[in-house]
Amino acid sequence: MTSRKRLVLALGIGLLTSFASLSAAEAQYGYPPPPPQPQGVYRSGFLFGGSLGAGVIQASDCFSVCGGAFMAEGHLGGMLNPRLALMGTAWIGGHYFDDATFGTGQTYNTFWTANLQYWVNDIIWINGGIGIARLQIFLDQDLSGFAFDDETGGAITGAAGIEVARSYNWALDLQIRGGHAFYNGGDLNNLAFMVGLTWY
Repeated sequence: MTSRKRLVLALGIGLLTSFASLSAAEAQYGYPPPPPQPQGVYRSGFLFGGSLGAGVIQASDCFSVCGGAFMAEGHLGGMLNPRLALMGTAWIGGHYFDDATFGTGQTYNTFWTANLQYWVNDIIWINGGIGIARLQIFLDQDLSGFAFDDETGGAITGAAGIEVARSYNWALDLQIRGGHAFYNGGDLNNLAFMVGLTWY
């Protein structure tokens, strides 16, 4: 092998070694590591969700037309900051009754409210709202399709919950919820224990 060939071979090996060292150094020091995965829930922007549970429709003189009820709730809104949300909420309680005077039927007490929800810490929240409520009582023997009683009035609601499972953009919570409706025929309450799910 001539000296010129040896020189070219040595230069080639030297260049390859230099490039390999530079690539390794760049891989090690040239780029920052990827950011860590966010912990808990990142609450921002649009939110929506709902909850299901059981409770009671209650008043002092409601008798069998009130009582144990199925409860369902839905909400839609947005985060004002990472701990405060403004949302519209619809919450309905449905009770089936068998009354000696009225016969059988269903009672529905529904709340439509604007609510603020505040997270006291990472997993506990409180909620309050104001709006309107509607009471409808349907009798099975009345086939007209119209409610035997149909009233609308003002309403206030309150709730508290604790998030028991969470990911980056959703949370599952256990909650207690109460609502008071102001009707001409007499005030009425919804009280419930519910399981809710919200996406952010």
